[in-house]
Amino acid sequence: MYPYNLELNPYPSSPTPTEKDAKILGGKRHKEAKAAILECIKELNRKVEGKTAENNDFRVITVVQDVGSGKTHLSLHVKSLKGRYNAECSYIDLSTISPKTVSGLYDAILKGFDNEFFVQLREKFLNYLRENAEQGDNSAKKALDYSFVNKLTGMTIKEKTEDIIRGKQSVSLENLTAFLVHKFEYHESILIKNVISNSFDEVKNLETLIGMLSSISKLTHRFLGKVLVFEMDELDGNKDSIEFIKGVINAHLPASVLLLISTPSGYLEIQNTNPSVFDRLEKANYKIDLAGSNSKDELAEIVTEYITHSDKNNKFGVKEQQELNEKIHVLYEEFTEFRNVRSVINILYQAMEKAMQSDSKTIDESVIDEAIKQSYPGLRVRGSIMNIPISDFLAIRRNGENNNKEIKNAVKSLTVFAQEMGSIQKLEKKNLLLDAVYQDNFGSKIGLAVIADELGIPDIEQISDMSKAAVVDKLVILTNKKIQTPYNATVVNMDKSKVVDLIYFNNKYNDKKLTEEDNERIELLAKTLSIV
Repeated sequence: MYPYNLELNPYPSSPTPTEKDAKILGGKRHKEAKAAILECIKELNRKVEGKTAENNDFRVITVVQDVGSGKTHLSLHVKSLKGRYNAECSYIDLSTISPKTVSGLYDAILKGFDNEFFVQLREKFLNYLRENAEQGDNSAKKALDYSFVNKLTGMTIKEKTEDIIRGKQSVSLENLTAFLVHKFEYHESILIKNVISNSFDEVKNLETLIGMLSSISKLTHRFLGKVLVFEMDELDGNKDSIEFIKGVINAHLPASVLLLISTPSGYLEIQNTNPSVFDRLEKANYKIDLAGSNSKDELAEIVTEYITHSDKNNKFGVKEQQELNEKIHVLYEEFTEFRNVRSVINILYQAMEKAMQSDSKTIDESVIDEAIKQSYPGLRVRGSIMNIPISDFLAIRRNGENNNKEIKNAVKSLTVFAQEMGSIQKLEKKNLLLDAVYQDNFGSKIGLAVIADELGIPDIEQISDMSKAAVVDKLVILTNKKIQTPYNATVVNMDKSKVVDLIYFNNKYNDKKLTEEDNERIELLAKTLSIV
């Protein structure tokens, strides 16, 4: 059993999104983008409803953001929802087509549709033939290969058509061509014949390609009552891709939406390669920028969406969501490796697997640590002198590293340890304003004060007066605040890494888990804090 009583790992394992994975969509920015795309499609549906598709019934949407921001996931998610907004969708990854010939692009577009789309079209086309045949159109009967013998045996035109639909019999392609030529445009006739025969002709030039795409759009609208969405992913400055996109936009494919997905660098390439196409993209009906989709809050929302979607037993409550969000926030803030959707999803997939193996009920720090060791074996906490394990780092950061009392206790433990190691001499009884008073190896009396919250700042003048009155020979102030340096004092700024190291040291010291290997690191930590 996986954490939160889940039967399956909710996170996808594929390095790139798949249609199955993309059925789940989280994140405010992604949901806003999805709403905009669906509104565009719905608006187009309203415009063409009950009408013949016209050339001006065409929309362009651009989606631009960095690699790993969830653009492909968004587009595949939209495709998975096609049944909800009365549309059919073809998804094409332009980066997988090489060379980007007209024939290659057309094949990719056809394969980008679900198989059931052409099954539905084929059945509609054949029933259209049947209706014409039943109304006495001899050319339709010949196309269905409905003969005198069929009639003598009692087979009806409907039964003949159903046998063709089921693949038991076939049409007469020669007679089908003769029937279509009088009722449809040239490219439409070719498409209908291709769909019925399950064999598509090769296209050899851009004009033919645009004609075939226009025919798919018109016939889909006419026979299925749906609009088409062409999703073109990984659009960049490739000249063949740009010429194709230019042709599609100029043709105004009827009852269609062209959804173009690119990165900022790819978008810039288009501007430099073909300013006229770039101008057309700038005038898109919807320009969606997923800026902010990689923020820590967005990533946390996306992460929880996967578990929430799979949580059939309501074991992933508010508390569990909050704890997981806090861990994602720490990963985001401290490791640049986890600042995009793809990398976070990957590490959580691994963490889920580790948790299942260890029978952990939640995604805790230890399973995240194990997942990182496996997927990012060289990853370390930056700036950590103590070489703190990522699991301990996550726990300390999540519990709050700005606890004044905890920091003071850690500093006190560090001075005690320094005395035990012989680095300082003779710890004196704690002064009310100082956290430690001791002698260094030169006999100087050192006063140590920790100011780690706002309450400690008013004491600065009193602490300074102790130095002025020669109560101590030297004053060291450890702080994570911006303060003015008092008289005869050394102010040491404790950044997050030093504070976390301090707390990690204190935990190991109090639990008596320090090893000889730690001693050198602890001495270095004490030196960076001017304690020794």
